[in-house]
Amino acid sequence: MGVLVWLIAYVVGFGLLQLLLYRYFQRDDPSPETTPSPVDHSVPASIDPPDSAATGRHCRECGTYNEHDSMFVYCRACTSRLR
Repeated sequence: MGVLVWLIAYVVGFGLLQLLLYRYFQRDDPSPETTPSPVDHSVPASIDPPDSAATGRHCRECGTYNEHDSMFVYCRACTSRLR
């Protein structure tokens, strides 16, 4: 009977250890949406596109020109989400 109790205690203890480790590392690794982004106001308000034929988007927060590509989700100057 003593071995069964130790085995159950080991399984429960190991599970709790894994849960605590998961919670600890999840807390230290926030996603980009929850990270506060410091805005550097020394960046120019708008950067013109390299040529007139280029298509792109301007950031609604700081006005910086960003190339139009589906891979780019955040502004290159202030890191706010592009719409």
